[in-house]
Amino acid sequence: MTSLPDQSPDTEDRLEDSQIERPSPTMEDDGRLDAPVQPIDSAHVSAKERKSPSLISRYEKVISVLVKYGFADIIAHPPFNRFIPKSDRWVPHVHGKSVFEYTRYERMRMVCEELGTTYIKFAQIASNRPDLLPEELLEELENFQDRAPYVEHESIRQVFIGEFGKPPEELFLEFDYSPIASASMAQVHYGKLKDGTEVVFKVQRPGIKEIINLDIQILRQLASLLESYFPQYNSFQPNELVTMFEDSIRKELHFRHEASNLVRFRNNFKGNLNIHVPAFYADFSTDRIICLEFIRGYKITDLTALNALELTGPELALKGISLYFEQVFDHGFFHADPHPGNIFILPDKRVCFVDYGMMGVVLEHDKVLMANLLLAIADRDIIGLKRALLKFGKIEKLPEDKDKELEYDLEEFLTEYTSMTLEDIEGTEVMAAVNRLFFLYKIRIPPNMLLLIKALVIIEGVGLKLDPYYNIIENITPFVRRLLSRKYHPAKLGRQAIRAAGDAVRLLSALPEDIMEVMRKVRQGRLHIEFEHTGLDPFYKAMDQVSNRLAFSILVAALILGSALLVIAHIPPYIYGISALGFGGFVISGILALRLIWSILKHGNL
Repeated sequence: MTSLPDQSPDTEDRLEDSQIERPSPTMEDDGRLDAPVQPIDSAHVSAKERKSPSLISRYEKVISVLVKYGFADIIAHPPFNRFIPKSDRWVPHVHGKSVFEYTRYERMRMVCEELGTTYIKFAQIASNRPDLLPEELLEELENFQDRAPYVEHESIRQVFIGEFGKPPEELFLEFDYSPIASASMAQVHYGKLKDGTEVVFKVQRPGIKEIINLDIQILRQLASLLESYFPQYNSFQPNELVTMFEDSIRKELHFRHEASNLVRFRNNFKGNLNIHVPAFYADFSTDRIICLEFIRGYKITDLTALNALELTGPELALKGISLYFEQVFDHGFFHADPHPGNIFILPDKRVCFVDYGMMGVVLEHDKVLMANLLLAIADRDIIGLKRALLKFGKIEKLPEDKDKELEYDLEEFLTEYTSMTLEDIEGTEVMAAVNRLFFLYKIRIPPNMLLLIKALVIIEGVGLKLDPYYNIIENITPFVRRLLSRKYHPAKLGRQAIRAAGDAVRLLSALPEDIMEVMRKVRQGRLHIEFEHTGLDPFYKAMDQVSNRLAFSILVAALILGSALLVIAHIPPYIYGISALGFGGFVISGILALRLIWSILKHGNL
């Protein structure tokens, strides 16, 4: 009758139904707990989690998994894979199938799953970049299975001793070593404080920081390798993805960051009787452990249980998702993972969001950009939609041919949805279509805005589960129009005019002195004007490549000629009657020539 939320930001594992007493921890792929979480023995934990792995051993693991899934160029990448025999001897097999039977994007997902925490998190965060990654890869990255065996009791006990100096049984009235949920970065345990307050503890897995630090080093080097030697992947911008990932995961490693998110969220909704924010217990929280209120409630999509509270699906959709839009457009601080397992309804009908590890921030300027984008879609305004998209990517103007192509694509996009009835339009499809435009026209979007777009897609899915006729564009429009009305309110415009007038006065007062300074430098001959060419880097790179190949070719030719002269002159010693020095020169020049041909073929410039 009640549900226990997983309050870990490290997993999408959730409890469907549970008893108040000792729920059995279970998990399934779609983000809910459903299959038994298996314990691991002490030897396994000490070897894999307590002991800090070396960089070399981690490299060995990464390389072996890459080869296993066919990412050794000689096996998997064209044109070579067309000439490799399709036999067990040459081709790796996974789950009884040749790696060639999986798409490249499927193999990317499987590599990340097998390499564990860091790579799963990296892929999940990378999936927030539809402007960099193709749609097929994004779809694969949404199918992750973040499964992790739970850590043995003694390891959890040692974490508490390390953080508080005492084991849980001495600190609390009750502590259940069997986890409610277990994921790759942390696991969640039920307990009671000395005063009987029911709480949950999210405990960081031992040794996870060391593994993540090593993996970030490897990811950095892999990203540099991809950009240097595999230009076909440059459009994914590997180094930028690694930087974005590092910033995100280092925040998740510090649980105090989640606590500060929760406190800020509570302050934003202070006095709002429609929402409940879990209590946070600072005395029992550190960077590796966070103690939160145990929530007794119903998952927002559990309509059978919620009918007992006399709540209907459409009513819940309007109430719960309106609170979400308030986060975005009023507070500018929103829950970035609003799937059903993170939204609960309490017995008093209040809405409760859990898991504050992943939050997004939207500045006023970006809120207005998003508002203009959504209004343009709602009003079927092609020019307005194009302008909003370009402003998202901070693009002044596309080349004329691309500009026209974008207008045609937007016309097709809006025509498709104009021909549908309101009930048939799904926000998920709208956002996916917008994401395709981002990728196609290389429109770079700020990470937080992409996080918001993905969150809106998730919340729209929640709305559809509650109400089959729910439409995010229609329901979000009042919040958007209210935002824009605040932006252009006379009082706000008046304050902006006053600030602008102050800036103008400061500029005019400093202008005479600035002009005198310029004139002084002109008289003294110290005025310097900088002139910078742009767009020449590809030319310089091409010229450098050409000159290197030319020098290499001359060297090979010289070796061939020198070797020929040595053979003709019969310079001893001999091999089968041929000058050994000349023969050796021919071999070396042949190897160098093959290397040159391979380089030319690799870059497609024969």
